[in-house]
Amino acid sequence: MVSPNGRLAYVANRAAGVVTVIDTSVNREIATIEVPEGPPQYLAFAPDGRHVYVSVFDEARTIATVAVLDTTTNSVVATVPVQTRPFALAVTPDGSKVYVPNHDSGTVSVIDTATNRVASEIKVAPNPHWVAITPDDTRFWTANHESNLISALDTSDDAVVAEVPVERSPHSVAVNPVRPMVANVNYDSASVSFTDTGSNTVLATVPVRTNPQAIAWSRDGRFAYTANVTDNTVSVISADTFTVTATLPVGNGPTSIAVLPNGKKAYVSNLKDGTLTILDLAAG
Repeated sequence: MVSPNGRLAYVANRAAGVVTVIDTSVNREIATIEVPEGPPQYLAFAPDGRHVYVSVFDEARTIATVAVLDTTTNSVVATVPVQTRPFALAVTPDGSKVYVPNHDSGTVSVIDTATNRVASEIKVAPNPHWVAITPDDTRFWTANHESNLISALDTSDDAVVAEVPVERSPHSVAVNPVRPMVANVNYDSASVSFTDTGSNTVLATVPVRTNPQAIAWSRDGRFAYTANVTDNTVSVISADTFTVTATLPVGNGPTSIAVLPNGKKAYVSNLKDGTLTILDLAAG
């Protein structure tokens, strides 16, 4: 996960139980933050960059929390209990709430960032895996991994307003920063679905390499990038033609991808070999 100003990248290291901080100007590790609550899984920055929210769970399903990191001190300052297996969380544009999808509980926990407490629980389709919020903060989307649905919810009342059928095992979802569109990867179908957020209908489904796990948009909204975990590649997809324009080799087991705010680079975390691959997006 990249900081709002693009200067730092925070990377969860599950095996070591730490979050690593990278200076993006020199691509060098500058800090390591211990997460004593358990294995760190997914991260989300507050819009002001002062806090990082980290979902924490273990495979035994005995731990289910969100750790709050202070980026000034690079330390854990709060721990918020949530429901079983919290996955890829997101912070609202105003920084007031964190939406946490609880995979095994079929809920989304809403954390009040002023108190670092759960304010409410939202029932969604089974196995929510990922949350993405629209830039205008009117909707948030969940990818529901074993339901073959992505859901749209109204942020004003947290009500489900649409459920869109997609292909098998939607794993992650990303909101286009410019166009009225979301994209989600379908892990078991090896594809990406593009959905019009006005009509809540699928515009296109694009085949990619094996087991796409994460997706991110270019800053101009013209391209989507998928991390294909089994294939060790990143697919580049045009949002104009809905075709794959490039397939890039990365490290072993890419599980997440983040684009810098200036759009020039992307960071791909590779779970199996514990590396980061840095993609030069400016080169085209």
